[in-house]
Amino acid sequence: MKKLFTLFAAAAMSLAAMATDYNGKITVTINNVPTTQDATIAINQNEDGTYVLNIKNFRLTSNGTTIDVGNIVLDNMKGYTINGVTTVVADQVINIQNGDDPSVPMWYGPYLGDVPIVMAAQFDGTDAKADIDIDMMTSLEQFINVKFNTRDESQGSGVYGDVNGDGVVTAADVTEVYTIILGGGN
Repeated sequence: MKKLFTLFAAAAMSLAAMATDYNGKITVTINNVPTTQDATIAINQNEDGTYVLNIKNFRLTSNGTTIDVGNIVLDNMKGYTINGVTTVVADQVINIQNGDDPSVPMWYGPYLGDVPIVMAAQFDGTDAKADIDIDMMTSLEQFINVKFNTRDESQGSGVYGDVNGDGVVTAADVTEVYTIILGGGN
């Protein structure tokens, strides 16, 4: 029994070691009206090498009103690492789950049903950036864009965008990303 407990403890610690929380600003733009607030996203690598991105207990605050959304999880995303920066993309339909914050009486995300998500994210050991599009025009008459960044935009692009490692962000970086996604790259 003691060996089994030790095995579970070791497994839990190794899973926790693979998870990285990124604290930054999230800007949610709904029908061209932006709202910015602090947020944390977690990015974990699964055992099969794919990635999961989680915005846990997401609450959108706009004009003094808070909407308790829930847990937004994108899973099984392939990642490509070039020059220490991992890029993941997703084109998924998800269902937002209830959050686990006991102070929230009701989470609205699960009532949305199928939520189509198109996302691109880049991250390294210290910084992360994500751009998410959610087209809810059919059900809510809303187009939602979510941008997350650990860096202040005034700090420059940092690691983001320079995929081919030539020191500048150009169309060649976009070409490199497409090549990788289509299976012709690293």
